[in-house]
Amino acid sequence: MTARNAVSMNGLMVGLVRQKRGEEAVEVFKETRHLVDINIDSYVILLSACAEFALLDGGRRKGREVHGHAIRTGLNDAKVSVGNGLINMYAKCGDIDHARSVFGLMVDKDLVSWNSMISGLDQNKCFEDAVKCYNSMRKSGIKLGLDLDVSVSNTLLALYAETGRLAECQKVFSWMLERDQVSWNTVIGAVADSGASVSEAVEVFLEMMRAGWSPNRDDNAIENALLACYGKSGEMENCEEIFSRMSERRDERGQRLDCFTFATVLSACATVATLERGMEVHACELDNIETFINKMPIKPNILIWRTVLGACGRVNGRKTELGRRAAEMLFSMDPQNAVNYVLLSNMYASGGKWEDMAKTRRAMREAAVKKEAGCSWVTMKDGVHVFVAGDKSHPEKGLIYAKLKELDKKIRDAGYVPQIKFALYDLEPENKEELLSYHSEKLAVAFVLTRNSGLPIRIMKNLRVCGDCHSAFKYISKVVNRSIVLRDSNRFHHFEDGKCSCLDYW
Repeated sequence: MTARNAVSMNGLMVGLVRQKRGEEAVEVFKETRHLVDINIDSYVILLSACAEFALLDGGRRKGREVHGHAIRTGLNDAKVSVGNGLINMYAKCGDIDHARSVFGLMVDKDLVSWNSMISGLDQNKCFEDAVKCYNSMRKSGIKLGLDLDVSVSNTLLALYAETGRLAECQKVFSWMLERDQVSWNTVIGAVADSGASVSEAVEVFLEMMRAGWSPNRDDNAIENALLACYGKSGEMENCEEIFSRMSERRDERGQRLDCFTFATVLSACATVATLERGMEVHACELDNIETFINKMPIKPNILIWRTVLGACGRVNGRKTELGRRAAEMLFSMDPQNAVNYVLLSNMYASGGKWEDMAKTRRAMREAAVKKEAGCSWVTMKDGVHVFVAGDKSHPEKGLIYAKLKELDKKIRDAGYVPQIKFALYDLEPENKEELLSYHSEKLAVAFVLTRNSGLPIRIMKNLRVCGDCHSAFKYISKVVNRSIVLRDSNRFHHFEDGKCSCLDYW
């Protein structure tokens, strides 16, 4: 192949990349690179090829080789198109630090550069950094609207939704000149998950219908979001109405609802069943949850049984037998998952069945199953700070525990009473109170309050917030006069002036 045929080599590599044969495209380059004049297009195609098999270790290794070759030939990341390709390649290979480095060294950045960096941060779960990158893009003078690709706009919507910034999510949505089904799904889901009013989620849904969009015939995402929104707000009648319509529509087409839809309804039933007014509120509540399962047209999967077991753990031991059955099904379907043991143990503890709880934990140890430690984290200017219950490892632990003691006194004076029923251990009441006071989210909020700021406090937690911490956070928001956003495994909680956006449904 002569120097004149570099275009031919590039064309061959493009064809292989389009066929998802990126590794072969790299081999073509290696075999012919000494016979042709390499140009910028060659490197852009090569980097795209490496990104195609990014999940394999070879993708990252070969991508670095291409990067090194580009530097030696002078066609490095200073060239915008090559730099963009490097960012995309490193991000898809999970090497986000190298992607950041390339982005930072680029003298000229175009919209593709920013889009690639934002998408890369999102792919690597760096949500806060992706939001910061987007804000930097706006400050740099890059125009929004026509210039912003719909897929990147959707990424931004998802980023703001993931971090509980509903106002920003809605702002990006309002700027979008082009929207697709993903855009509508994301913003409705964001509203439903944020703790906003049900009417707000419904209004977005109606706006979608007025704009000529309707829920995808084979996709339950939007209706599931509305189901969850009604369920989390305790509005079971509306929840059931949507569920019935979904079932009827599917029956007409000879299709079935997915397990996620059924799990959403079961979770809603459990939420309503934990209210003060008891379990007689509606026919489809926890007392009839087993009947509901038996009538399902599909076989219950892990998600369904785990939802049931979690629900049984929230009613103070009133549905122990159903919980045991759900646990047995889970152990047969997913025997090495620690969540199943933890949910069963918590169910026994909530009903004061300490011997059964001990047996469950012993069985877990014998099965060599280890549970994920509960933790909370906050992102500050100096990095991410992670806390576990009773954590003493933080370098500022003295300040944190002093602030925690100060907060405890203030909220008790304001009327807070520790809810020791959420301390799932067989201990004396005073020991239970102490145990509750050192939960990871309380340490996280105390840490943030040692810093001088009036901004909303944002905390992430990998497990569901317990009832005691939820109560404490309402009081904390009032006594310190700060907004607190807590994202647990179930939803966003926006605490302000002693109230939570979830209205105590979660």
